[in-house]
Formats: sequence, C-alpha cells, structure tokens
Amino acid sequence: MNHLTVKHCVTGVLLTTAATIALPVNAADKPTQLTSAIVSQKDAHITHYEGGDFHTYFYGDTPLTKGAITGVAVIKPNNEIHPAHQHPDEEYLMILEGSGTWTLNGKSQAAHTGDILFAAPNDVHGIYNNGDVPLKFVVVRYQAK
Repeated sequence: MNHLTVKHCVTGVLLTTAATIALPVNAADKPTQLTSAIVSQKDAHITHYEGGDFHTYFYGDTPLTKGAITGVAVIKPNNEIHPAHQHPDEEYLMILEGSGTWTLNGKSQAAHTGDILFAAPNDVHGIYNNGDVPLKFVVVRYQAK
C-alpha cells in the first residue's frame, strides 16, 4: 500500500486521504474532528461483546457536536450488549432486522423492524433481543458542543 496521510481517526477506523482502513483504536484515544466521508461496511471497526457486536463507522467531533458515534449493533438472540443505561448524549436507534424489547425511562414495549427510539440526554434507555434471530440496529449518538 502507498504511504497515506491520516486525515481522520474514527473509533476503530482510520480514514485517510486515499483510502479507508479499519484499524483498532486504543480506548484512551480521544475523538478527532470528522469531515464528510464514506465508510464501507467492510471497513467499520467491530467490537465484540458477550451479547453481540458493535460496528463503529464514525467516532469524533463535528462542527456542531462532540463525541459523535455512528454505527450498527448486532445483538444475539436472548441477549443485550449492555443493560439499560443513560448518558448526556442524545441518541437515535433504528431497527434494521429482528425484534426485541425497548426500555425507555422505566417503560418497556415491543421493538420491531423499522422502529426508531430517540433518547434525550440522561433518559434511561436500552434494547433487549428476545427474538429468535439477531437484532440489528443503527446507532447515532452525539452531544452538542
């Protein structure tokens, strides 16, 4: 491969001026400034958890946000990646495949393909795959500067 200058550092993904290369990133690394880019599925960084995987496409700051994360989670049947939680970021989750149960501020309801959850800052939220097939959903999480 030719020598490439690193332009972006995305959790698990280094975007270069000439190509996109998936490389692990140390958890201590801080978000970097993101600019417009395209990341293919094969170049997303995959983090494995007991209950499933998270594919990170972007992690960084934008002109209006800090710590923005965009990715796809895949949860194994009868599992979750982590229990319901809260954080100061806004977050959208959209189910691409499968079904499960949403939790939002102590209330639970069925989650189906095509459904979207919005969690405002510090709202307790989560999703559990109680189906028979993997539950796949898009995650978009960010915090205003």
